[in-house]
Amino acid sequence: MKRSVHIGILILTVTFLLYGCATLEGLPQGSVLVAEYEGPFNGKFFWGSIHVDIYEAPGGARPIMGWFNQDTSGTNQYFRGAMKGSQFAAQFTIADGSISGELSADGALLTGVYNLTDFPFDRGTWSAKKK
Repeated sequence: MKRSVHIGILILTVTFLLYGCATLEGLPQGSVLVAEYEGPFNGKFFWGSIHVDIYEAPGGARPIMGWFNQDTSGTNQYFRGAMKGSQFAAQFTIADGSISGELSADGALLTGVYNLTDFPFDRGTWSAKKK
């Protein structure tokens, strides 16, 4: 019994470590956070809050990292991608699907759509204001 509890704790610890690493990979060394955005997202099956970070990377790249926090389950769906001009496109890191958005002319608002291609195949919209 005691051995199975230790194995369970080890499995949970490794899972959390791997899940956390999946959200951090892909950010070039020397990148600097330049903007943070937060707001709501709404879909057919899921809703909650979105957080988006925009970075400036050496060489002019603008990586994006963020997550959805689902109110229905309390879990996060992480994504990463890149800005090109005022538009960005990203892929979810664990779930299959994509998210895209556009930055307002004044830089105060990001808005867009998402599409989860895993069951239950949720689609929706989101908007996030600069913090």
